[in-house]
Amino acid sequence: MGRLVGLELYNFKSYKGITHVGFGTSYFTSIIGPNGSGKSNMMDAISFVLGVRSNQLRSKNIKNVRNEAKARNGAEEAYVIAVYEKDNGDVLNLKRLIGKNGSSKFLVNNVPVSINQYLQILKEENILIKAKNFLVFQGDVEKVASQSPIELTKMIENISGSSNLEKEYNELKEEMERAHDITALKNSQKRNLKDEIKNLKLKCQETDLFDKKTSQLERAIVTKYLSKLEYMERIYEKLTGELDVKNKEVSDLSTTLEDKIQEYKDFIRKQSDDHMSIKEYEVKIETDENTLKSLKTSMIPIESEALQLEGKVKEYEERMEILQREEQEQKLVVDESIQILDKIKAAFEVFNSEKVDLSKNESTSSYSSNIEMLTEYNQLRDEFLAIAGELELKLTDLNEDKAHLLNEVEAIETSNSLLNSRIQELETKKQTHQLKKSQLEKAIAYSKTSIHNYKKELNSLESLRNSIKEKEKALNHELKTVLLKLNEINALEKENKKERKLRDTVSTLKKLFPGVRGLLNDICKPKQRKYGIAVAAIFGKDFDAVIVDSLSTATECIDYMKEQRLGVASFIPLDTVKVQPLNSNLRDLSDNAQPIIDTISYPPEYERAVQYVCGNSLVCDNIDVATSLKWGKGINERIVTLDGSLIHKNGLMTGGGSDSFNTKWDKSELGLLSERKDELKLKISEIHHQIPDDMKDRVIKEEILMLENNIEEYVKKLNNLERNLKDADVELIHELDLKKKNESQITEIKSDIKLINDEISDKSKNLKKSQARVYKDFCLKYKFVDIEEYEVNYSSKIIKEANESSKYIKEIQRVENKLKFETERLDDYKHQVEKLKATRDSFYTGYQNIIKERNELETKIDDIQSELEVIKEDYKALKSKVKKMLSKTSGLETEISNLKNDLKHSKGEVVSIEENIESLKLEMKTQLITAKLESVPIPLIAGSLDDIPLEDGSKDQEEWSKEWVSILSNLEIDYSKLEDDYRVFIEGEDMDEGYEENTPEAVEKRCDSLIEKLQEEVRSMHPDIFAREHLATALEKLQEVDSEFVEARTAEKELVTRFEKVREERTGMFMRAFEHVSNSIDDVYKELTKSKASPLGGSAYLTLEDEDEPYAFGIKYHIMPPLKRFRDMENLSGGEKTIGALALLFAVHSYHPSPFFVLDEVDAALDNSNVNRIANYLSKHKGPNFQFIVISLKNSLFERSDALVGIYRDQDMNSSKILTLDLREYEEAA
Repeated sequence: MGRLVGLELYNFKSYKGITHVGFGTSYFTSIIGPNGSGKSNMMDAISFVLGVRSNQLRSKNIKNVRNEAKARNGAEEAYVIAVYEKDNGDVLNLKRLIGKNGSSKFLVNNVPVSINQYLQILKEENILIKAKNFLVFQGDVEKVASQSPIELTKMIENISGSSNLEKEYNELKEEMERAHDITALKNSQKRNLKDEIKNLKLKCQETDLFDKKTSQLERAIVTKYLSKLEYMERIYEKLTGELDVKNKEVSDLSTTLEDKIQEYKDFIRKQSDDHMSIKEYEVKIETDENTLKSLKTSMIPIESEALQLEGKVKEYEERMEILQREEQEQKLVVDESIQILDKIKAAFEVFNSEKVDLSKNESTSSYSSNIEMLTEYNQLRDEFLAIAGELELKLTDLNEDKAHLLNEVEAIETSNSLLNSRIQELETKKQTHQLKKSQLEKAIAYSKTSIHNYKKELNSLESLRNSIKEKEKALNHELKTVLLKLNEINALEKENKKERKLRDTVSTLKKLFPGVRGLLNDICKPKQRKYGIAVAAIFGKDFDAVIVDSLSTATECIDYMKEQRLGVASFIPLDTVKVQPLNSNLRDLSDNAQPIIDTISYPPEYERAVQYVCGNSLVCDNIDVATSLKWGKGINERIVTLDGSLIHKNGLMTGGGSDSFNTKWDKSELGLLSERKDELKLKISEIHHQIPDDMKDRVIKEEILMLENNIEEYVKKLNNLERNLKDADVELIHELDLKKKNESQITEIKSDIKLINDEISDKSKNLKKSQARVYKDFCLKYKFVDIEEYEVNYSSKIIKEANESSKYIKEIQRVENKLKFETERLDDYKHQVEKLKATRDSFYTGYQNIIKERNELETKIDDIQSELEVIKEDYKALKSKVKKMLSKTSGLETEISNLKNDLKHSKGEVVSIEENIESLKLEMKTQLITAKLESVPIPLIAGSLDDIPLEDGSKDQEEWSKEWVSILSNLEIDYSKLEDDYRVFIEGEDMDEGYEENTPEAVEKRCDSLIEKLQEEVRSMHPDIFAREHLATALEKLQEVDSEFVEARTAEKELVTRFEKVREERTGMFMRAFEHVSNSIDDVYKELTKSKASPLGGSAYLTLEDEDEPYAFGIKYHIMPPLKRFRDMENLSGGEKTIGALALLFAVHSYHPSPFFVLDEVDAALDNSNVNRIANYLSKHKGPNFQFIVISLKNSLFERSDALVGIYRDQDMNSSKILTLDLREYEEAA
C-alpha cells in the first residue's frame, strides 16, 4: 500500500511561513511536543489537506485556518501539501489552498481539480473522507466509547459504503409501499364492482317486469278516464241541445239589453283618448324610472374610481412633500461642502503666497555664506551617524509608523463620514417607506371595509331570495304530497296478500333449517303506534328481511328458494352482520328527537340485526326538527319524521309514508285535495314574483371584484415596501456595525500611536543627548540653541513645506469627492421629485376626467328626476279628470242594471239547465285536470291536454264557460280504443241489447277493481329506475379499474424487484463489513489486553439487534476485560472503555484499511500498562501495509516509534517549528 511521505504547510494556523514535515521511511512516527506547541494543528493540517470539512478542524470558518499574524500583515492565502507515495512508486502532491476570500482550491501535482475529483483520487487509495478511516481525532476515542448502538451501526455503514445506498433504498421502499397500496385499492374496487354488477343485473330484471305492469296499469287508468269522459261528453251534448231551445225564448230581451250596453260602450269610447294618455304617462313614468335606476347604478363604479384616484393624488403629493424636504436638506449639505472647499482653497492660496514672499526675501548671499557651516555639519553628521545612526534610524521608523497610523485614522474617519451620510440616507428612506406602508395599510383596510359592507348587502339580498325560495320549495313539497296522496288507495289488501305468501315461505324455511329465526317485522315491533310509519320507513327494503343465525344458513335458504322457485327474500345473518355502535350523544340532541332504535321493542338476542337495520337513525316529531338537526346541527345520519318523511345521509329527502291501517280515501277527500292543489299553485305563482332582481347583485359583485383586485395590488406593493424596509434595516445594521468597528479600530490605533509616542519620546531624549555631545561645539560656534534649530531652519524647511502643501492638496481632493457625491444625491432627489410630479399629474388628470363624467351623470339624473316629477303631476291631474267623467256614466249604468234584472226573471227557465251544464263542465274539468296532473295519456285526435289551464279563479262564470266551450270544441278525444264493456248506458240512446247494466257505478267499479289489482302488483315491486344506467356505468368502470389494476400490479412488481436488488446490495455491503469487524474485534481486543496475569487477554464481540435490516437498527458491543465478566461499554471503567474503543477502531480500520492511520492523543486516558499495550500493538502491526502517525504525550508510547516529529513554539516569531529524529539509528547504535 502507499504511504504518507511528508507535509508542507504555508501560513497554516500556528505555522508561519513554509514549514516542511518529513516522515521519511518510518512506518511508526510519533508527533510530540508540549501543550500549545501546535500538535493538534498538525493533525488539523493532515485532515485539512485530505478534504475534511472546516467544522471538524476546530475552526468555525475556513478562513480561520490561516495564520493570524500573516493574515493581519496582508498574507492572502494558506495551503497544505501532502506528499503521498503510491505502492507503485508514483508520488502524488496533494494540495489544498485557502484564498483571501476563504474559498478552497484543490490541486493534484499542481493541476487544479474539483472537490469531487480530489476525493475520488483519495478514494482510489482507500482514503475515505466520509468514513474518516485514516484518522482518529482527539476525543474521538471517548465518543466511540460512549456511542449508542445505532451510532455504531452508522459507523459500519460509512466504512462499508452501504450508506451511499440509503437514499435510493428509502425512496424505493416508499414507492413500493405506495404502489402496494394502489394495487390493493384497485383490487378492492374491482371486487366491489363485480358485486355491484351482479346486484344491478338482478335489479334490471325486476325493472323490466315493473315496466310491463306499469304499462298495463296505465292502460287501465286511461280506460277509466275514457269511460267517464265519453259518458260526460254524451250528457253534455244532450244538455246543450235543450239549452239552445230555452235560450231562444229570451233572445228579444237580450237584444234590447245589448243595444243599451252598446250605447254605454259608445260613451266609454269617447273617453278613450284620455285613457290612452294615461297609458302613455304610465309608460313614460316607467321608462324614466328604469333610466334613473340604470344611471344610479352606473354612478357606483364612477364614485369608487373617483375615490381611488383622489387617494392616489393625495398619496403622491405627500410623497413629493417628503422628497422636496429631503431635497432641501441635501442642498444645505452641498452648500456646506462648497463653503468648506472654498475655505480650504483660500487657505492653500495664502500658504503658497507666503511661501513665495519668503523666497523673495531670502538673498543668494545668505546661502553661499553658509557653505562652510554646511561642510562642518556634514562632517559632524557622519560622526553622529557612527555613534547614534541606528537610534536615529529606529526613531525614523517609529515616526513613519506613526504617520502610517495617522493616515489610517484619517482614512477610517473619512469612511465614517461616508457611513454617516449613508446611515442618514437609509433612515430617511425608512421614514418614506413607513409613510407609504401606512398609506397602503389604510387603503387595504378601507377596501376590506367596503367589501365587507358590499358582502353584507349581498348576503341580505341572498337571504331574502333564499327565504322566498324556501317558501316556494315548501309549497312545491306540499303540492307534491297532495298529488301523491291521490294514488294511495286500497294498499292494505295488496300488502296482506304479499305478506301471506312471504310468511308461508318463512314458515317452511323454519321447519327445514333450525337457524331461521323469523321475519324482522315479526320479531321487532314499535313501542307505540305513532312510531309505526317512521319505523317502516327506516326498515325500508329490510322490512321483510329474514333473520338467520349464520351466513351458511342464509346460503342454504337461498339455494332452497331457488330450487322451489319461491321468489326472493333478503337475509340478515347474526354472526357476520357488521353493526355500527349506537352514538349515545344522539339521545341528548333534542326533546323532540331520539334514536329510532329506542322506539322499537325486540328480544335482546336480535340486537345486532336491529342495530344493522337502524344504525344511528333518528326519529323526529316533525320535518322542522328533522331539517334543524340535519342542516342546523350537521347530524350526518338518516332522520325520519312520524309521518314517514325521510332525510337520507346524502341530504336527499323522500316523501312521507302512509299508515295502511288508518288511511281511507273517499271522494270528499279528493275534492279537498283538489281545492288545496289549486290554492297552492296560486300561492307559488304569487311568491315567484317577489324574488329580488339579479341586476343589483351583479353590480355589487363587480364592485367587490374591483376592490379585491385593488387589495391584491396594494398587498403586492405592501410586500415590496416591507421587503425594502427589511433590506434597509439590514443595510443600516451593517453600516452601524461598520461604523462601530471603525470607531473601535480608531481607538486601537490611537492606543498604538500613544505607545509609539512614548517610545519616540524616550528615544528622542537619548538622541538629543548624543546630538548634544557631537554638535556641542558646532552650536556654540554658530550660536544655535541646539542642532535641531539648524536642521529645522535650513535642511528640513523644504521638506516641511512640501508636506504642508501635500496636506492641502489631499484635503481639497477629499472635499471635492464628497461634494461630487452629495451633488449626485441632490440630482437624484430632483429626478425623483420630477418623476413623482409627472405621475401625480397623470392621476390628477384622470381624477378631473372622472369628476367631469360624474358631474355630467349627476346632471342627467337631476334632469330626469325633474322631468319625472312634472310627468307625475300631470298624470295625477289627468286621472282626477277621468274619475270625474266616469261619474257621469252612473245614470246609464243604473238603466242597464234595471234591464238586467228584467232579463234575470226571463232566464229563470234556463237556470236549471245551465246549472246542470256547469256542473258537468266542472266534473269534466276536474277529470281532465286530474288526468293532466297525473300525466294520464288520454288519446286525442285533436288538441292537447297542455291547453287545459290549471288556474281559473280570476275568471267569472261566463268567461269560464266560454273558455271551456272553446277548449272542448278544440279538444277531440279518441274513444276508438274504449271497449264496449266500459261504455256507460244512457237512457233514451240506441245501444245494443245487454248494455242496460252498464251504469256509471258498475263501470267505475269494474275499472277500479282492475286498477287495484295492477297497483297491488306494482306496489309489491321495488325497481331501481337507474339500474340499467348504473349497470352500463359499472361495466365501463370495471373495465377501466381492471386495466388500472394490471398496470398497478406490474408497476408494483417492477418496484419490488428494484427494491430487493438495492436491499440485497446494501445488506451485502453492510454484512461484509460487519462480519469482518465482528471476526476481527475479538483478536484485536485480546492482543490489546494480554498480560502476564491474563495471557489470553479479554474477549469482545458484536451483536446485531436485527438481522433482516441490520442497517436500520443498532449494533451492541460487548466486552469482557481480562479476569472479569462480560458487560456493556457503559459499565466499564475509563481505561477499559478506551481500550475497548481502540480495539473497535482498529478492527473497523482493518476493513478496507487506508495506507496510513493518524491517531491524536488516543492514549490520554490510559495508564502506563495500557499505553505499553497500545505501543506493542502499533509496533507489531506497522509495516509497508500499515503506517501509523501518532500524536502523544506519553513517553512509553512515542519512545517505541521509529521516528519522532517534535513541535515547539518559537516565541520570537510566534510560530510553531518542527524538529525530526530517526530513533532507528540509535537502536542500531545501541
